[in-house]
Order: sequence, then structure tokens, then C-alpha cells
Amino acid sequence: MFKTIGVFGKYRDSSVEKPLKQLTEHLEARGYTVKIGHTTAAEITRDLPQERLEENVPVDIDLAIVIGGDGTLLHVARQMAEAGVPVAGVNLGTLGFLTDITRDEMLPEVDKILAGEFTVEERMTLFVRVERDDQVLYKQIALNDIVIGKHGLERLINWQASVDGQFVTAARSDGVIFATPTGSTAYALSAGGAIVHPGTDVISMVPVSPHTLSNRPITLPAESTIKVEIRNKTANLAHVSADGLIGYNLRGDESVYVQKSKHSVKLIHTDSYNYFAMLRVKLGWG
Repeated sequence: MFKTIGVFGKYRDSSVEKPLKQLTEHLEARGYTVKIGHTTAAEITRDLPQERLEENVPVDIDLAIVIGGDGTLLHVARQMAEAGVPVAGVNLGTLGFLTDITRDEMLPEVDKILAGEFTVEERMTLFVRVERDDQVLYKQIALNDIVIGKHGLERLINWQASVDGQFVTAARSDGVIFATPTGSTAYALSAGGAIVHPGTDVISMVPVSPHTLSNRPITLPAESTIKVEIRNKTANLAHVSADGLIGYNLRGDESVYVQKSKHSVKLIHTDSYNYFAMLRVKLGWG
């Protein structure tokens, strides 16, 4: 089933050295080839004999195991989605929304995965592209969200959105979030969006602090193509980000298109995973 496994440490954090080496030795003792992911801190990788997986190169692993938190998994998941490689997450702190294996249960849970005792949950991703005069200036996929946000505090973004060629709304706000069901428990939730079960393929459009309170979140079919235009003709007023990473600074004469990506993230869960139990823990529900 799995022959070559990539182990990705928390982004540039040397504190994951002990569990990462423990997992690496555990896998190699069972005959698996292990490669160390590019997110792992250099202080760790320079002392390890295993091959290092570089970013933006073809992926030649069968399984990715992320040791860290949801942020690291988001970073790794984009690359794994395009390669079709499943991802399992080990959280070093409290239970994560995406990294659901605890540190204490890491080795027995990984052994379950290696024995084939797991399910694969496919999570939709979003694809964003920025165009000007039919030229693509930026494109990226995201597991959580695509955000059009403002750089400074002094001015609101004046934007308008259409869906499949039909005008939807024009608004002035701090920005607008386009979230997957996975991302509905992230930035979109803090902006007033609804929690959406990850088994539902939809896109949530959530204005951020709109000037007019009637501009409310709306849930759209996953197959929609959303077009956003910024009506402020001011350089560096707004930017486009994917999963929290700023990717392109807008000057106001671009069109931003958001739609479902053709790639999905394949999350691996063992039988200990329970989505609703995770929500109760993370959100403090009774």
C-alpha cells in the first residue's frame, strides 16, 4: 500500500525534533523508505541521513505525515493535493481541526494507518486566479480559504461580485472571504460565517466587517465561478491571499476569479476520528 513516506515537521520549528526522529525510526524499522519534508527546520534535517523533499518539485511519496499543527498541514496539503498523495496529521498541542492524531497516540495510530485501518476523506479545495486584460497574473489553490483583504486600516475596499455571470452584490468592507467547508471553521467563522460540514461541497462568501450590515454571508454551489472586481483604483490597497499567505497585491484594474479546484486534499483518519467530537473540543460546546 505505502512504500515511501514523507514526514513533514512543523514549519521551521526545531521543537519537533524528538517526535520526528521517533516516527522516522519507527517507520524505517518496519521497512519503509522515509523522506523528510521541506517544512522541517534545517537544524533537524542537517543531522538526518534521510533524503530531503524539496518544495515545488515532483512528489515521489505515497503518504505524507505532518507533525505540527493545522498551519503546517495547510502548507503541505496544497502540494499533496496536486500530486494526489494522502495526508495524515499529528498535532503536538491540543486537538487540531485537521491534525487529529495526538502526540501520545502517534505511533499506534500510524501503525493502524500502515495496516490499512483508515478511511480517506476528500476535502474540496479552491482555485483562484487574478487576471488583467486576459493575462493571468496569479493563480493558487487553497484548502481553507481565498481572501481579498486590505493592507491598511484607513480605507475600505469597494468591491463587487458576480456568480456565473449574474451580478450578486456591491459592498464596501475590510475584505471578503471565500471559504471551503474546511475553512468554514477558520477566518470565515470569526467573520460571522456558518460552520459547514466538510462532507458538503459548497463555497461560502463572507464579507469582512461590511459597511452595510445587510451584506451577509451567502453559501454558493461548489460549481459556481465567482468574479470579484475592486472598484478602488489604488495600488496596494488590497491583496489576494490563499490559506493566509499573501500572493498578489491588487491595484484595482484586475478581475479575481474563485472556483472549485479540480484537486482535492485526501485526509487520512483512523477510527478514533470524530468530526463532531472535534468541534465540541475546539469550540467549547457542551
